[in-house]
Amino acid sequence: MWKKFRQWYSNETMLPPLNFTTQEVNLGGKPFVLRRASEDDLDELLDVERRCYAGETPWDRGSFANELRKINDTLYLVLLDHEAIVAFIGCWFTTHESHITNVAVDPDYQNAGIGRFLMTWMIRQSQELPSTKLTLEVRVSNEPAKHLYRKLGFQDQNIKKAYYVADHEDALNMMLPLQEQV
Repeated sequence: MWKKFRQWYSNETMLPPLNFTTQEVNLGGKPFVLRRASEDDLDELLDVERRCYAGETPWDRGSFANELRKINDTLYLVLLDHEAIVAFIGCWFTTHESHITNVAVDPDYQNAGIGRFLMTWMIRQSQELPSTKLTLEVRVSNEPAKHLYRKLGFQDQNIKKAYYVADHEDALNMMLPLQEQV
């Protein structure tokens, strides 16, 4: 996966650094803070993954750290409730395509519109660049996520066999054309 991405990415034009200003957001009548993730957040990011994936961490510390260092073309955002990270999303950006790399919402905060909010935020960011499409992979067994992505306009693409290293589950590649507003 990484080799293909590096080949694709090396042919892209570099973007200016992605700026993000910390902001307060209100979701369902509850105040949260949305800010850029940093390496200081690594333990909490891994904790959110463990809570989402039955004690597992699909991404390891090194993978997260590597992503967080790429401030020119990668944006990771965390959503905080009283200074505790309850959700996060990451996205790669190029001039032609944006790609959601990771999104997780703590199980205690799921079904409250947080995942939809984070996805919508990244869709708008991708449109502003402007990318022509936004892509992501999702476990074929993750019906709630696939339902959300389809509601946001993502279209099913191909199946990537044995995509997930830990359990060899297949992934569904999904794509959102960005000519349309969300």
